[in-house]
Amino acid sequence: MTDEHAAWVLPLSALVCWVSCHAAFGLLKQARESAGWAAAIWLAATGAAAGAGIWSTHFIAMLGHESPLAIGYDVRLTLASLGVAMATAFCAACLIRRAAGAVAIVASSIVLTAGIAAMHFTGMAGVRITGRFIWDETLVAAALASAAVLTCAALFVFTRRPTRYPRAVATTFLAGAIGTLHFVSMAAMRALPDPSIAAPEGELARGALAAGIAAVMLTTLAFSALSLFADRLRRANHALAAHGAALRVSEERLARALDAGSDGLWDWDIATGQAWYSDRWLTMLGYAPGELEGLIETWQGLLHPQDGPKAQGLLQAHFDGHSPVYECEHRLRRKDGSWGWVLARGKVVERDGGDLPQRIVGTHIDIEARKLAEQQIAHMARHDGLTGLTNRARFCELLGLALREVADEGGTCAVMCLDLDRFKSVNDTVGHMAGDELLKRVAGRFAGRMHPADTVARMGGDEFAILVRSDPSDEGLRRLAADLISVVGKPFPFGGQAIEVGLSIGIARAPQHGLVETLLFNRADLALYQAKAEGRNCYRMFDAAMDEAITRRRELERDLRTALANGGLELHYQPQVRAGSCELIGFEALARWRHPVRGLIPPGEFIQLAEETGLISALGEWVLRSACSEAARWTRPLKLAVNLSPREFQQSDLPERIFAILAETGLPPSRLEIEITETAIFADMSRALSILMRLKALGISIAMDDFGTGYASLATLQAFPFDKIKIDRSFVGQVETSPQAAVIVRAVLGLGRSLGIGVVAEGVETAGQVRFLVGENCEELQGYLFGKPQPIESFAEVMGGRQACDLAIRAAPVRQPAARLAFAS
Repeated sequence: MTDEHAAWVLPLSALVCWVSCHAAFGLLKQARESAGWAAAIWLAATGAAAGAGIWSTHFIAMLGHESPLAIGYDVRLTLASLGVAMATAFCAACLIRRAAGAVAIVASSIVLTAGIAAMHFTGMAGVRITGRFIWDETLVAAALASAAVLTCAALFVFTRRPTRYPRAVATTFLAGAIGTLHFVSMAAMRALPDPSIAAPEGELARGALAAGIAAVMLTTLAFSALSLFADRLRRANHALAAHGAALRVSEERLARALDAGSDGLWDWDIATGQAWYSDRWLTMLGYAPGELEGLIETWQGLLHPQDGPKAQGLLQAHFDGHSPVYECEHRLRRKDGSWGWVLARGKVVERDGGDLPQRIVGTHIDIEARKLAEQQIAHMARHDGLTGLTNRARFCELLGLALREVADEGGTCAVMCLDLDRFKSVNDTVGHMAGDELLKRVAGRFAGRMHPADTVARMGGDEFAILVRSDPSDEGLRRLAADLISVVGKPFPFGGQAIEVGLSIGIARAPQHGLVETLLFNRADLALYQAKAEGRNCYRMFDAAMDEAITRRRELERDLRTALANGGLELHYQPQVRAGSCELIGFEALARWRHPVRGLIPPGEFIQLAEETGLISALGEWVLRSACSEAARWTRPLKLAVNLSPREFQQSDLPERIFAILAETGLPPSRLEIEITETAIFADMSRALSILMRLKALGISIAMDDFGTGYASLATLQAFPFDKIKIDRSFVGQVETSPQAAVIVRAVLGLGRSLGIGVVAEGVETAGQVRFLVGENCEELQGYLFGKPQPIESFAEVMGGRQACDLAIRAAPVRQPAARLAFAS
C-alpha cells in the first residue's frame, strides 16, 4: 500500500518550522546576553519555542499524511513527544549559551539532533493503525546524519556570526535539519496492514490533534513575537545606555577640562564693570579661589605694562565690530610677582539696542610652555646643539650686520677662523664621545675669554669662528689670539687621562681685507691655512701674498687635472739591488710631472696637492696601470714596486681593481710589490687588514714604506702580513755619523730576520753606507748610489742580463755623493 502526503503539508510545515526556529534563536540570543534568573527564563522560553516548533512540524506532516489505513494517536505518547522536544531543546540551549569552541558547538548539535529524533520516533510510537510499521534502517541513519550536520552548521553560524544575517541563516539550517529528519525518516517507514490488529478506538482523533497543533502554533507565534519585542527592547535599551554613557563621558570630560585644563573662564558685565573669574583662572596665576575681587579692573591691574596697550586695543576693536572675536597673547602678573603668558579669547554675547556691547565671555589659556618651546626653538635655530655657541647661520647674519655698520658708519671689526690641531687623533684614539666632550670644553674656554661685544660660533666639526668688535686693532687681535692658543693648549682631563690639542688661527679685518661676508671669511680661512702650513698651534694675519698663493694653488690644481686627462705625467724608475752582489732585482715606479711652463715640479708638491683635492685616486690608478704595462714588456722578470696613498687604501674594492689592472696589462701578480705607509693602516685597521689579506691571496707582495717614522710597533708587524719593511732614508743616511741611527738600523735588520721579513734600505748614497748595510746582512738596497729615478729607457743597457756593481764603489771613500752605479757584464 502507498502512503503519501497532501500537497499543502510541505510548505505549511516548513513555514511553522522556520518561524519557530527563528523565535527560538531570538530567545537564545536574549539568554546569551542575560545572567541569573533572567537567563534561566529565556532558556526555558527557548526550549519551549524550539520544542513546540519541532513537535508542530512533525504532527502537521502527520495530519497531511494520507493512508488507506485508519490512524489514531496515543495521547500520552503524543504529549510525551512534545515534552521530549522541549526538554532536549532546553538542554541544547543551555550548552550553547556559553559555547565558544568547536567542541561545545558539536556537543550541543548532538543533543539537539537526538532531541529531534527522540520526538519523531516517540511521536511515531504513539501512532495507532490497523497494521504495523516497517523501517529502512539505512535511510533512518542517513536522516540522523543529515540532521546532525545541518544542526551543527546552524549552531556554528549562530555563535560565530560569519555572515551578515546570522540568525536567518542559522534558522534556515535548523529548519532544514528538522524537515530532513522527518521526511527522510517517513520515507524510511512503510505501513503494512494487519487484519489481526483492530481499528484504533478511544485514541486522540485527528481533529483534536489539529486543535492541539493550532494551540502550539499560536504559542510559537507568541514566542516569536516575544523574541522580536525583546530584541527591539534590548536594542533600544542598549542605545539609551550608550547614549547615556556617552553623555556622562562628555560631561565628565568637560568637567575635567574645566578643572584640570589650562583654560580659565571669565564673564564680564561691561555695563556694570562686574566680572566673574573661574577658579582655574585664579589658580593658574597662583591665587586662591575668591582671593581677587570680581571686577574688570582686576584684569587690567594684572596686565603687563608692555602688553596693556595691545590688549586694550584688540578688545576695543572687537567691541566696535571690527573683529569677530577678541584674541590676544599677553602676560599677567602672578601672585609671586613673576609674569605668565596667557592666550585670551572672548566674544561679545549681548548688545543693547544701540549695538553697544553689554556682556563678553571668554577664556584664558596658559601658554607658558608654548612660549618656552618657541624660545627654545628660536635658540636652537641660532645656536649649535652640542656646544651652545652661536651657529654658522647666525654668525653669518651677525657678520653681515657688522660689515654693513662698518660700511655705513665707519669703524672696524675682525673675523677669526679657528681650527683645533690633532683633533682627529683624539676621535681615533679615545672615541667620538670623548671628541664631543672635548669640543664642549673648548667652547667653554672660548666663551670664558670673550668680551660681551664679541661673538664666538661653532662652524662645524672642530672649526670655530669669532666676530671681534670690542678691540679689532692689530695688537688686540694678536693678544686675543695668543690668549686663546694658550688656554686651549692646557691639557683636558678625561677618563683618567689628559688630552692635549692645539689651536691654529687665521685673522682678517674689515674694511682693510674686505666688506663682503664671504670675502672676509675666506681671507680669514686663508690665513688659517697658512698657520697650519707653518707648523700649527699659531696665528697668522691675512696678507695679499696669501691670495697669490691660493691663486697659484688653484692654477696648479687645474693644470694637474689637465695633465691627468691628457697624459702630461711620466714615470721614472729607481733600481733596487741585492746587497751582497749588487744584482739588479727590480725597480720602484715614481710619478713625475714636467709642467709645460714651470718645468719639473717636485713630487712632494703635486702629490700633496692631489691628496688635498681628491685627485690622488686617479693619479694612483694611472701610475699602477702605466707601471704594470711597462714592466710586462721587460725581457727580465724584475720586481716592480708601486706606492699606494692612504686615500687609495680606503677603497674597499682596491684588491679587485689591482687584479683587473694586472689582468689587463698581463703582469703576473708575483712581480708586483705594493708599498704602503703606516698612516694608511691606522686610518682603519680592520679594513686595512682585510685588504692586505686579499692582496696577499692574489700573490702580490706587501712592503711597509718609511718604517720607523710613523706609528710603527711590533704589534703592527705581528698583525699584518708584510713581506718587506723599508728603513727610512733618515736613518740610513746617518749610519756613518750617528751611533744612534746605526743602532736603530741594526735593530730593524735584526727584527726583520727574527720575524722572517725582508728589509730594504732606502736612501743609500755612499759606499760606506753600503759596507755597513752589507756587514749587517741587509738584503736589498735602493738609493742614488745605484741610480737616480729616471725614465726606463735610461736602463736599457742593463735590462738584458745579470749586472753587478763596480768594485771601485765598494773601495771608494766613505762619502761620495757623486758616485754613480756602473754596471759590468
